[in-house]
Amino acid sequence: MIKEDDFPMIEVKKMNETEVRLFALLFNLLKEPKGISFQRFRKIMPRYYRNEDIDSDRKKLYRDLGQLKSMGFNIKVANFGFQSEDHFPYYLEKESLDSVLKFSKEELEFLSRKLCEVENQDNETLLSLSQKLFSKNLELYPKGIKINKRKKESDTNEETDLIKVIQSIKDKRALVIRYGGKERIIEPYRLIRKNSEDFYLLAYDRSRKNLRRFILPRIEVKKDLREDFISNKKITDKDMNFHPLGFDVHEEEKLQISVANHYSDSLETFLNGYPYSLEDNTFTIQTTNQAALFPFFTKYPDALQTSAENPFCVSFQNHLKQILETYKSVA
Repeated sequence: MIKEDDFPMIEVKKMNETEVRLFALLFNLLKEPKGISFQRFRKIMPRYYRNEDIDSDRKKLYRDLGQLKSMGFNIKVANFGFQSEDHFPYYLEKESLDSVLKFSKEELEFLSRKLCEVENQDNETLLSLSQKLFSKNLELYPKGIKINKRKKESDTNEETDLIKVIQSIKDKRALVIRYGGKERIIEPYRLIRKNSEDFYLLAYDRSRKNLRRFILPRIEVKKDLREDFISNKKITDKDMNFHPLGFDVHEEEKLQISVANHYSDSLETFLNGYPYSLEDNTFTIQTTNQAALFPFFTKYPDALQTSAENPFCVSFQNHLKQILETYKSVA
């Protein structure tokens, strides 16, 4: 016969301040699968991470996340482009089904050798296959086994054009290029990387008599003129700004846009690299291309909290109407 004494009651204890903070931290991570940045934590958990000393808050968050990791929670951080580390989102990674598969070192070596022996396969296919096979066991990937990459003719042409562009920058010599279906004479000034993948050439276009930005992979070098630069342009911060809000589409205007509190971080990330001011979730932006903001609010329509009479809201609504009319005409 089962007696009540066989199942003693567990003593209930009140959680201390640290336990309450860790529980709230974990709850928010579970609630936001896309992740939460340090700056976002400061807004949604001001009781714990909103002190005047931001460095102290940052250390406290790192310490708390580390404690959750020690408890078995797989917390990761995502790195997007060149934005501040305070905006990298922390997220709770859920274990995938294939994580239960365990490969031995011998099995991985065998698979790798077989992949390298495959003939008449595109290198991209082999590379993708290898990445998937070894995604959970990168430390076991056998050293010295590589997939031979066959370069396409277009890749070789792009490399040759890049060499010519770099040489013209060093020698300050003009080039004849084909770009957008037209031939142009340019004076290359500088190569610029916008993020980890996009490269641009800042060059003086003799026909337009101004500095222009050219997407590097679209440049086809036709001829090296061996001519010295006729321009003597000073590169400004505006020339180096590749955010679409800085494109010269209309006269500069001042926008004041209010957004919902939980979209503030997302808009800050979208504006990364472009000057703005922020006060009480209201963004003040000087721009010559307000349409560059339309994609953000099309993706997050609930974010916009500005009154319908605001000039930006009127323009945005007209933009949406044009999309609707275009859709109806082709539907």
